[in-house]
Amino acid sequence: MSSFKKTVGNLIIGRNGYMSNRKITFFLLFLNVITSAAVSIYIPCLKQMAADLHASNAVIQMTIVAHLIGEFIGRMLCGPVIETYGNRATILPALLISMAGHFGCMISGSTALFMVMRFTQAIGSSVVYIISQNIIDEIFNEKERSRVMGILELYQPIAWILSPFVGSVLAELSHWRGSFLLLMAAQLVGIAFFWVYPTDGSKQLPRRFSQLFQDYAYVLKHPSFVIYALIPGLFAGGYMIFAAGTPFICSTFFGNNSAIAVFSAIPLFFYVIATFIYRKIVYRSGIKVSRKIGTCIYGVFGLYLAHLFMHNLPWTPQTLLTLMCLQCTGSAFLVPISVLKALQYTEHRFTSVGASTVVIFRNVIMSICIAAGARFRSSITTIMACVFITVATVLVLIMARRIIRTRLDRRSKQPR
Repeated sequence: MSSFKKTVGNLIIGRNGYMSNRKITFFLLFLNVITSAAVSIYIPCLKQMAADLHASNAVIQMTIVAHLIGEFIGRMLCGPVIETYGNRATILPALLISMAGHFGCMISGSTALFMVMRFTQAIGSSVVYIISQNIIDEIFNEKERSRVMGILELYQPIAWILSPFVGSVLAELSHWRGSFLLLMAAQLVGIAFFWVYPTDGSKQLPRRFSQLFQDYAYVLKHPSFVIYALIPGLFAGGYMIFAAGTPFICSTFFGNNSAIAVFSAIPLFFYVIATFIYRKIVYRSGIKVSRKIGTCIYGVFGLYLAHLFMHNLPWTPQTLLTLMCLQCTGSAFLVPISVLKALQYTEHRFTSVGASTVVIFRNVIMSICIAAGARFRSSITTIMACVFITVATVLVLIMARRIIRTRLDRRSKQPR
């Protein structure tokens, strides 16, 4: 076993036992893409799945929510557990649980079993993002962290771009069940990586189960943390309303699953391109400039929407696509900054809990948005109303953060 582990280590880390930070970043991005792909890889096949599993469209859409609920619970538990037992001792069993969930989804013959297996898969995969945050916090300095965070935050748009297309191709070549077989195979890379990764993070002494959640009470006391932690979820929720509704509202415009996948992925291409621009701006001009650019792009979103209302223009897939491209472009500048700012308001020993809270908020908001879209039958008007609410909320949170900071500054200057 030791010789086999050494061979795997040589393949991943290298014979000198050293792994460059760039290579670590690539592996973390890859693993997060794989775990996030499970959310959306079967979205273009939802109608086919509804027929195979004898379920309604709304019920099949709710299987995405089952995954998000599993991630919510898994991430709520994993933050304190990682801080207590370390990275490797947490993630290896979690990835095995995730693979078992993928296998169950692949063989499911009913909607109930499929939902249970989706929930199980999400419990296991929820750990990867949190541990990735830990590793980035350990090996990168403060200047590099903001740029690397921009790369890591590409995992969702990359997954949402590639996974629907891959899922639609697999469905047309064989069956939608092949998507889960592919996810199982890809997660073997994650098991190999964390099996041989030399750094295991810091550990604390084991604590009682009831004490594990006291850390959440600590991080949630800071209003600035809560504001910044909500923004990534609002972006993800706005996009998932669009993605989950696209197969139903665009089925009359596009004839096959691949075309639907490409349509839903176009805004994410804008996100990816804007992320690389964001990295350049952060490196040359700093975070404040990037934040102002993102806020301005969201403002253009609101102006364009007001233009549509004032001139009573019809809602079309092209209109919807334009608005989503604006939203994704603005989010590329705001999401990485929001995650970094949120984690700055937590002490070093609460990094895992802070990162868990960010993604918990994200899952809750995404679940609410998808459920709202399914409840109102995914009409274009409903989708745009929900997306507009998420964008408006982001702007309100930014203003709330500014007001809180101004009041704190005034209070600190008052004579005692």
